[in-house]
Amino acid sequence: MPPNAPAHLLILAAASAAPGCRGALAALQLPALSALLAELTPAPLARLPDDALDTPAERALAQAQGLAGDDGRLPWAAAAAVAAGLPPAQDWAFLTPCHLEVGMNQVRLTDPAQLALPADQAEALMASMAPYLAEDGIVAERWQNGRWLAHGEPFRGLATASPERVLGEDNLNAWLPANPLLRRLQNEMQMLLYTHPVNDAREAQRLVTVNALWISGCGSWPAVPPRPPAVQVVDALRDSARLGDWAGWSAAWQRIDATACAALLQRLRAGEPVALTLCGPQGSRRFDGRPRAALARWLSRWRQPRTDQLLEGL
Repeated sequence: MPPNAPAHLLILAAASAAPGCRGALAALQLPALSALLAELTPAPLARLPDDALDTPAERALAQAQGLAGDDGRLPWAAAAAVAAGLPPAQDWAFLTPCHLEVGMNQVRLTDPAQLALPADQAEALMASMAPYLAEDGIVAERWQNGRWLAHGEPFRGLATASPERVLGEDNLNAWLPANPLLRRLQNEMQMLLYTHPVNDAREAQRLVTVNALWISGCGSWPAVPPRPPAVQVVDALRDSARLGDWAGWSAAWQRIDATACAALLQRLRAGEPVALTLCGPQGSRRFDGRPRAALARWLSRWRQPRTDQLLEGL
């Protein structure tokens, strides 16, 4: 860690625009977080345009990890490949098996996590898809966390949106890769998957079928690897937020408050510089600070918005 770098806590899905979240926030008691917010200095809310390919959390996480890239070009797959010990000198991408719900006037992406696709089914699907991918210079290397790590020339310089970014969108055409080759490939995969034995078996079990591949996280690993600052990423809120389980989300927040937030507060009061970043659907906000005198802390509490109001604004 660089000298004098703050201890940094980054919390994903700290708030949601869903009405149920607002009700949960009104009843949520987070004493350690409230104390931190009273003592730290907030930066302006970092918002992205409505049509941005990145989510606020992705952009904040990249910044915290020292990862650079324009909108939709953060090399998440390359970072995962390097972490998995795969050769960095490739143009990497995530290939996520998914299910598209096609209606009369809309096409929506079902949360890929709902597939819960086991490795043997993923391998069977890829065995069928691999020859088509190879024709376009794409090789799938490894199944990891519900998606494939793949590399190939078609991913070079490609701007994409993650599955998380497009959940809830009604028209996915605007979010598909602007590459005719890859759009054709995605259409071929849809036709191939339509009658695949894996999907026949899943339908028999009344499970969500796989009818598409989502491409995201494209890019190559930089020749000079980044040296990210030390940051603790907390993602324990994301699953319950995506499911709309606000009781579970509130319980997770209270656990985070009692552990990670309390530990950060303790470090601040022990004399260390600290940083806190909270990510929501509209943007992210970073808070920085050093220990302050008791009177300054007391006065700051009167100027600080209530914690629930601050989280709602994310």
